[in-house]
Amino acid sequence: MDARVQDTTVKGEIDITGVNKVFGQGAAAFHALTDIDLSIATGEFFTLLGPSGCGKTTLLRVIAGFEQPSSGSLRINGAEVAGLGPNRRPVNTVFQSYALFPHMTVAQNIGFGLKMLGKPRREIEATAAEMLRLVRMEALAERRPAELSGGQQQRVALARALAPRPRVLLLDEPLSALDLKLRKEMQSELKRLQTETGITFVFVTHDQEEALTMSDRVAVMSAGRILQMGRPTEIYNAPVNRFVADFIGETNFLVLPVAQTEGDAAHLTLPGGKRAQALLPDGMLPVTGADVTAVIRPEQATIVEPDAGDMTATVDSAVFFGTDTHLHLTLSDGQPFVLRRQNRPGQQPPEPGTALGLSLAPGALRVLED
Repeated sequence: MDARVQDTTVKGEIDITGVNKVFGQGAAAFHALTDIDLSIATGEFFTLLGPSGCGKTTLLRVIAGFEQPSSGSLRINGAEVAGLGPNRRPVNTVFQSYALFPHMTVAQNIGFGLKMLGKPRREIEATAAEMLRLVRMEALAERRPAELSGGQQQRVALARALAPRPRVLLLDEPLSALDLKLRKEMQSELKRLQTETGITFVFVTHDQEEALTMSDRVAVMSAGRILQMGRPTEIYNAPVNRFVADFIGETNFLVLPVAQTEGDAAHLTLPGGKRAQALLPDGMLPVTGADVTAVIRPEQATIVEPDAGDMTATVDSAVFFGTDTHLHLTLSDGQPFVLRRQNRPGQQPPEPGTALGLSLAPGALRVLED
């Protein structure tokens, strides 16, 4: 597959065409972004997802105006903004560090941007009160940042960014400093705020759970390129290549021979000799007898009697996660396999060395391009 992903979404709030960003010159040049084509609809919660150094924050900074593209077009609400500074774009940014003014109250922090814009005092006070209601912090208006928890400071930073009513809100890993429970609470809060305000959110994260739970669409990035874009269910259930499949949640990679092909599917020979149908990527036609890499998620297999499944396996270990248990298995041909099983009262995991059968969900097996 061509690493340059074309986005066919109807043009909307943000339209990026052929954007490249290069730092340095000559042999020392570093290509942070390569051929980025992207359209984000008005009112969409869009997430840029990828590991550190993949270019997601650079792309966010290009949208914000903190960095200028080396080439390409960037339009917000139909107007070309490449070359314009942050103060000339209808966007606001929330960073990892909340950067609240310690000597100001919560209400004053929220109203600071409006004050810099020269808004009248009554409008500033009314907007600050509205934002406090939106983030559910009316009772804390007179407190200072040092008197707030991390989650409360995050809400103030969000309220301050929303107060000028930008067309686009950019969020650069804003939840990374919070503990797990607060992070999950703020995921729900962010989605609620985005829905209530109708503002376009562009969210940057390396956390696939954040991306899957909050986003309308996700763009998975690697080495300055967008590898795949789509709804969270599409990204999770139909990854286009090994990188996306491996980065989005846990998965099993199986090297299996092709028994035959049929349309957009292939029949693969599983460990033990049985066959299973696997979906093929568009345009792929593997040769019968050739080995391909197939992917299946840990929750898409169930335990059955050893002689009743699609494959047989031996238990190596079990890892308890509270809501579920991950069973680490070895298939009959020696390939590793992880199975995720939901926990139930009184249920115990099988002991190491136990033989069991695995039944694969229909349509769960997919062949990858690479």
